[in-house]
Amino acid sequence: MKTWEFIREVIKNIKTPNLNRTVLTSSNKNKLFYTSAQGDGKVKVVLPFVFRREDLINLNPKGLEGSTARIIECIKEEMRRGKFPPLSGNLGRRYRELYEPLTVVNCDMNIGSNLWRADRYNYIEGDRIHLLLRMVFSERDPRSIGRKIDELSQELEEYIDKIPYSLLERENINIVNQKDLRDRLDDLGLVVFIGDYSKPARSYTPVRRHFRIAGPKEGVNVPFITPKELNPVEVELYDGRVITGLGIKKREVFVITGRNAQGKTTLLEGIESGQDDHLLGDGREYIITTKNLTKVTGGSMDMQGCDISLFFEKLPKGLKGTPERVVGRASTSMTMAYRIQRAMTNGVDLILIDEDNSAVNLLVSGLLSKWFEGVKSLSEIMMREREKLTSAFIITTSSLDLLTALADRAIYLEDHEAKYLDLDYFREELSKYYLELSRELRRIGGDRDGGITCSCKGSNMS
Repeated sequence: MKTWEFIREVIKNIKTPNLNRTVLTSSNKNKLFYTSAQGDGKVKVVLPFVFRREDLINLNPKGLEGSTARIIECIKEEMRRGKFPPLSGNLGRRYRELYEPLTVVNCDMNIGSNLWRADRYNYIEGDRIHLLLRMVFSERDPRSIGRKIDELSQELEEYIDKIPYSLLERENINIVNQKDLRDRLDDLGLVVFIGDYSKPARSYTPVRRHFRIAGPKEGVNVPFITPKELNPVEVELYDGRVITGLGIKKREVFVITGRNAQGKTTLLEGIESGQDDHLLGDGREYIITTKNLTKVTGGSMDMQGCDISLFFEKLPKGLKGTPERVVGRASTSMTMAYRIQRAMTNGVDLILIDEDNSAVNLLVSGLLSKWFEGVKSLSEIMMREREKLTSAFIITTSSLDLLTALADRAIYLEDHEAKYLDLDYFREELSKYYLELSRELRRIGGDRDGGITCSCKGSNMS
């Protein structure tokens, strides 16, 4: 029997009124209803259902994704206990995406679409919840599959009706709180709010490999607490509660530093994830970030009239045009320069930079780069042309001392805890360090050259 004929026969044998027959149209074929053979010999049947529950109409419309996701997660929890076996493929490893927990709502990236989640196919509308069920059967008889679907539908209807309304309401308001605070960031003069006791560390699984959809880290997960020296801000949530946290301001350059493996990148990923809404227990519920952001990395690209003039005063050989209109294959630093400049030109509110994925020579200057490249680094712009930085920056680094010294505010991570970095003290100590380094270099030069110094050949420095 052909696939299309098979699903039609299955549908004919389903008696439950919960099957949403109104959307079983040719335009929805292979989207809302279909069958597919599985590698283990089983068959997957996908069909849309609607379950009625009168009190759903009392939920805040702005947080319905949260209530939908909570219902799905409650069902998944029962699935992992062995209930509703067709929905989990009897907990087979190849079907993990059917029962894997997911605590992320409203992620705008095209990741995790294979997971069962609140989306355009799974949603609450009025007093009804629409669920797209993906069911796995070992049988190939449409009549037997139809009977099992009827039994599953009845079990789901009874279970959904018993989920406490208070649980759905809490999740609903949780999502409204996040949306409301994100909408108010601009009025608060902020681009990011990191709520105290947030837990950004993640645990990854074979079906949740990206930090945006990964679940909370199991075991020790050190919460973020704002150092008191940074003056934690208070914000009132939609539900009236007041929470504290770190507010990162518009056009601020904020540095996150510390030794390796202390959680710098993890915190930056948490901030990036603040564009999404999260269910209670995710740990990132109150890391709230503007959606008008970009994460800038290095790399290489072909440029066709790109503007890098903020950073480059001249072009190296091999490229055509001018710094205002570059044509040719760009280096890593040029690519990064273009991405930063384009972001600010486009009015991006926040730029995220991780040293580990960056062109370091664009972030800080060296003597050689000053001699040979005609490049202004980000740190030079921060020092001398600060007014040109129209976006806020959050930068993670473990070694870029000059850039750190030029930041507006900074923290360092130690034992995964956020500590205040006094930049006035840091600048003073860095100045002493440079002076000591200068003396050492002069001593080394004197030892080698008999006290005679000379300028580097080819240098344009006086």
